[in-house]
Amino acid sequence: MSHTIDESKIPEPPVGSHLLSPRTGFNHHGIYIGNGRVVHYSGMARTLTHKDIVRLPGLIRYGCIVKTSIKRFCDGHGFRVIEHPHAKFTGEAVVERAKKRLYERSYYLYSNNCEHFVNWCIDDTFKSPAVTRILIGFATLGFLIHALGISKLTRKMPMWARVLLSGASASIGSFIIAHFTLDALQPAEGIRGRERRNRYFGRVGTRCGLALAPLFAILGIRKDSKLSESLFPFFLPVFGGLSTYAAFRLKDTLERDQLRKVRRRKEELEAMKSVEDAE
Repeated sequence: MSHTIDESKIPEPPVGSHLLSPRTGFNHHGIYIGNGRVVHYSGMARTLTHKDIVRLPGLIRYGCIVKTSIKRFCDGHGFRVIEHPHAKFTGEAVVERAKKRLYERSYYLYSNNCEHFVNWCIDDTFKSPAVTRILIGFATLGFLIHALGISKLTRKMPMWARVLLSGASASIGSFIIAHFTLDALQPAEGIRGRERRNRYFGRVGTRCGLALAPLFAILGIRKDSKLSESLFPFFLPVFGGLSTYAAFRLKDTLERDQLRKVRRRKEELEAMKSVEDAE
């Protein structure tokens, strides 16, 4: 039987701490900023009841980053402090980062939830282990469905059913692969200029790969591809993203090398001119 926890009896956490408050089926995360206040994403913040199921899309989509009391953040469930042994930011620096994003209204359950927000404040990374586990589960399911779709067990099924099965499973798997690729190509704090642009085009390449994945999966079914060949569509997003990113990085490297050669040549000519003037 569940019971309400009195947060006032729990010792005050250090400023800038990562707070985790359990809910039924998930955990809620926030940043403690001192004086009994917490900054957190309000989407999925409060305890949900069966009456909230029909309102769930709105509760998720229209959540924003707010500053509330620790009691309201916990909603009667208490909290514990999550340690970050290799934190990039600590204390007041974490608080300042959290306050910068106050009132942001861009909550996405799979890519920008309360855990993503807290890990960005502390580690400058958009990571959510809970979402990662769920996505890996769905990716595995997609692979299994696709393997079933090209196996001998389904050869007697109508072609339209096999094509639908393949396209749907490729969409699931490639979407999740794309999620991890986009996460790796995020423009983290401190990344500016050319590298930010390179990551942007890498993300464009990832989305292009994601769009093409179902088409290649369907072609694989129609051509009776082997399992090793037919899994290629699942990895199109990572191929598209990383190859695009690598191509733009190579372009930048070549341009920088060319500029260095021009600069070096200019310096040599100026040195030769100085020598001639001296003579």
